[in-house]
Amino acid sequence: MKTPSPQKISFFLLFLLLFLLVARLFYPFLTVILWSGLLYVFLEPLHQKLSGPERVRGKKTFGSYVSAILLSVFGVLILLVPLAFLTVSTTRQLADLLKSGVHFFEANADKFRIDPQGQIGTALQSFFGDSFDLSKLDLTKELQSLLTSAANQVVRISTSIIKNVAQFVVAILFIVFTLYYLLMDGKALGDTFVSMMPFNPIHTRLFMGKLRETGRQLVMGYFLVALFQGFMMFIVSLIFGFKSNVLLAVLTAISSFVPMFGTAVVWVPMGISIALKGDIIRAIVFLVCAGIAVSALDNFVRPVVLGGQLKVHPLLLFFSITGGLAVFGFNGIILGPLVLILFIAAGDLYRTLNEESEGAPKEGTPKKEEIPT
Repeated sequence: MKTPSPQKISFFLLFLLLFLLVARLFYPFLTVILWSGLLYVFLEPLHQKLSGPERVRGKKTFGSYVSAILLSVFGVLILLVPLAFLTVSTTRQLADLLKSGVHFFEANADKFRIDPQGQIGTALQSFFGDSFDLSKLDLTKELQSLLTSAANQVVRISTSIIKNVAQFVVAILFIVFTLYYLLMDGKALGDTFVSMMPFNPIHTRLFMGKLRETGRQLVMGYFLVALFQGFMMFIVSLIFGFKSNVLLAVLTAISSFVPMFGTAVVWVPMGISIALKGDIIRAIVFLVCAGIAVSALDNFVRPVVLGGQLKVHPLLLFFSITGGLAVFGFNGIILGPLVLILFIAAGDLYRTLNEESEGAPKEGTPKKEEIPT
């Protein structure tokens, strides 16, 4: 194995430094680039069909310009209008739910008061010992304070969203602008990126191809299925008269990424709440409907969408999204799984190259077929 020359090492360090500087320049537009790239992955095949074949010497047709403009505008609207509606409705319903919880504890304060001389109070006091004085605990007041604080926090978040409308509009314009040029010159930009990387162009293209295909399968197999489950919960909760149906739909979509339990963490407590009101038959009917429409259909929809191609375990996906949200904020919904996909794609590419190097033909033996570009 050849030792890299000092010149190559110096050049690589210089390249790494310049790469970090360029990444720092693009960092303020990370949100724009992420969501534009996500839309491009799904709209690019449709753009190719609408624009038709390119002219001689790669000149764009008039249809390609029209297609890029329409898809960049309507693609962003299709994504952002439902997202804005969900954000507003969810925050409003969450604030209403928390306020209802405060009123519930105010009306039932006596039911939640723990008597230090009672059976439960004596047992708790003996468990905590002298380290905690149960007589000073006002459970109702603590729960009211917690719910009031959460409701105020939700109101502050919704207020900040309204104040940042101008910033949101600017971000939308940047996304439309970026998506337009991705649709028009996506291949050229990809070639430019490949030429800038200090790696074999064949390997870089293979890596990008694996990344793109795995990313599309991930979105189709998990995010779209989560949206489907959230939509089904919205329908079921609407039929059974739940007021916070949008909030329940969002919680269902989020819980679909929870390993083992999945959406049951939402619809099982909903069924229990119906049963606690004394309507046992209605609770059973709800649990059956939710179990079939929300959870069971997932076993049919996901294989149809994926075809058994995606090899990402739900547990890894769950931690990638949760960790992404903790590290990157809202962009972690995309960045977390993206880092996971990059890792998987890099591992697949390394195994492919390693198998080829180990199976390299000796002298006099026919050569293996080269990796296609």
